[in-house]
Amino acid sequence: MKIISALILSISLSTFSRAQTAEEIMSSVRQVAVLQGAQDLNGVIRKGAKKTPITLFLRGKDIQFALNGGVERFHLRLNEDNQQLRELIGGKSRPFPDEKIIAPIGNSDVSYEDLALKFLYWNNPRIVGSEKLEGQDCWRLHVANPEKAGRYREVSVWVTKKHRALMRVVGYGPRPKAAAIKQFEITKVMNVNGVYTVRTMKVMSFDKDNRANGITYLEFEKPKRKGR
Repeated sequence: MKIISALILSISLSTFSRAQTAEEIMSSVRQVAVLQGAQDLNGVIRKGAKKTPITLFLRGKDIQFALNGGVERFHLRLNEDNQQLRELIGGKSRPFPDEKIIAPIGNSDVSYEDLALKFLYWNNPRIVGSEKLEGQDCWRLHVANPEKAGRYREVSVWVTKKHRALMRVVGYGPRPKAAAIKQFEITKVMNVNGVYTVRTMKVMSFDKDNRANGITYLEFEKPKRKGR
């Protein structure tokens, strides 16, 4: 099993050149974990003037997250058939409470399940069409939530055909209305050792009338080279 990042969505053309099925395309979006090795990824969750510091790093088969300098820690455990959010309290790991999964982080529009992008790991994605976003030809994939936990019952994912890069995700509520609840959009990328990863992600929440009622940004710093 490839170690996969919940947030660092990397582009590797040689690896993705033959990706055609929905699962292969979705797998390419998840590629290459949190800048492996000694490099951690640091950034902030920013809403208005308020910023919540975050750090992401890979430990074994877990993608770990630290908030506010490590005051709060949790991780996404990657198994063969499922993925589980767990919180770290007093050095011990325990399952994430269902009600906390959807809770906002620091009064932002980003919840714990959002930061982990857990929905990118749901099984059985399918290609439902092709669209252009920002001039890029994209596949639109759709996948349903196989669990009861979390706020989204379904998500749509837009991936560029040229680079297999994530462009947008929209999370929807329950049917029959299946209204859009939140949108995630990559607005900036950065090149780290020849690999393109997310630098800025815009997260937009919608009200019941499908109007934007909150905007938050995930912003990451480019890691410094070792020895500098």
